[in-house]
Amino acid sequence: MKSILHLMRLWAAVFAFSALISAPAAFAANNIIVGTTDTVHTVDPARCYDFYCSNVLRNVGQTLVTYPPNGTNLVPELAKSMPKISDDGKVYTFTLNKGVKFQNGSKLTSKDVKFSLNRAFWINHPEGAGFLLSDIQSIDTPDPHTVVIHLKSSNINFVSKLAYTVATIVPSDSYPSPDGPIPNDAKPSRYDKYIKEDLIGSGPYKVANFQVNQSMLLSTWDGYWGDKPKNDKVLVRFYAKSSQMLVALKSGEVDVAFRHFTTEQKNNLKKSSKIKASKGAGAAIRYLVFNPNLKPAGSKKVRRAIAAAMDRGRIIQSVLGGAAKPSYSMVPPAFKNAYKPKFKTTYRGQKASDYLDHKVDLTLWYSRGHYGETETALAQTIKRILEETDLFNVTLKSSEWAQFTSNAYPGPSGQYPVFLMGWYPDYLDPDNYLAPFYHSSKSFLRIYDNKRMDKLLNAETKANGPNTDARMKTFSKIQTLAAKDVPIVPLYVATPFAFARDDVSGVDKTMGAAQIFRYSVLSKQGS
Repeated sequence: MKSILHLMRLWAAVFAFSALISAPAAFAANNIIVGTTDTVHTVDPARCYDFYCSNVLRNVGQTLVTYPPNGTNLVPELAKSMPKISDDGKVYTFTLNKGVKFQNGSKLTSKDVKFSLNRAFWINHPEGAGFLLSDIQSIDTPDPHTVVIHLKSSNINFVSKLAYTVATIVPSDSYPSPDGPIPNDAKPSRYDKYIKEDLIGSGPYKVANFQVNQSMLLSTWDGYWGDKPKNDKVLVRFYAKSSQMLVALKSGEVDVAFRHFTTEQKNNLKKSSKIKASKGAGAAIRYLVFNPNLKPAGSKKVRRAIAAAMDRGRIIQSVLGGAAKPSYSMVPPAFKNAYKPKFKTTYRGQKASDYLDHKVDLTLWYSRGHYGETETALAQTIKRILEETDLFNVTLKSSEWAQFTSNAYPGPSGQYPVFLMGWYPDYLDPDNYLAPFYHSSKSFLRIYDNKRMDKLLNAETKANGPNTDARMKTFSKIQTLAAKDVPIVPLYVATPFAFARDDVSGVDKTMGAAQIFRYSVLSKQGS
């Protein structure tokens, strides 16, 4: 009898949720429906390393420090205040807020912080960002509300790294973890056995229902210790095509659409009197990656020829309708003191034929849908640019994001010689656009090994301040070397847009350079 009642309750819950997502007008009366063409394949902080899973973690989980809505200066979150830092810059002491609970009912303690940071770094999932925590030597927990983090060496960016979602604090009594670091060359099954997709955080929302590639329902959590969100529920709808999302937004089925519309669709929406466009700060970049372990990308001449041929202006106009800025470094131009357009100065006046005297067959890979519907157009435009030099025969191939991330990298195990990628900042510092790509051991790509580059990258983190002249000179040397070796070709910095119905408020409050789209600030008139 109990099993029958349990089954009836289960079906009732499924029916209720189905009714909810099939009746958007009723749901939208008091809550927010967000549309996106992004996907979410994981909600585990140890594995997550793309925009939308990070976006979910920002709204459900919390970190010791964070960026406020539209802010670029770090503020404490789970920590009561910013850390006390030792004179040598190697010891960070955090005091935790009291009264914080996780969504499983357990109380936050220093044990959970130590567990979470160790877990993410020890798993070091190939798809994740565990490498961001590689500065940590050890963690002490002298009492339930004090965390003392010892670094291997001083690093000016360490606190900023703790604001990224890999450092999301989860309850130690509900997550699996290895007892120590998993080797980088371990089989995928060894990483994945520790991954948990039942997200438990301490943030304002909890995951009420998640159907991959369809929808995710987030409801406010009554036990949240902070300020109550301006809405009660957020339903995220995942659209296979931006054309479907466009119709949904115009009809009122969706309140907010964020990532990704085509250029034509954006222009269409800007003409609507019922739709408001919010322009964000550009910090997300696009770039072309070479795997030097595979032909023909292993040839520096080939890489330099591609760098010389790349027409960024043409890409931005033909693919994005001007909604981007060209970038001649992995560091975006917004970092005015650090940005050095070395790809522009290095290849000014150069042509592909200055580096190649024979035709090269090249396969360019990209991920279908992950970066929006313009991705195919981007790949096709790059193909045309290269083939017009009469030095390249380019074959385009694509795969879904899960397969793409498995086959593209790391290093020698990757199967794609050349592939398109995108990057959203983990922390707002030029280092975040350099070390994750160029450092031999700290890079998630793991395709570039240059001792001089490692030395330069290590040096800039030891600076006395983030904007010293010495640090800026080091950044310049890093970008010069990157342009000469060309493991990556930077393309552009995208300009983000969100579109909302005219009765929705708060979108403009969460479009900052930190790239954190916070649902808690969204509301509707009359709700």
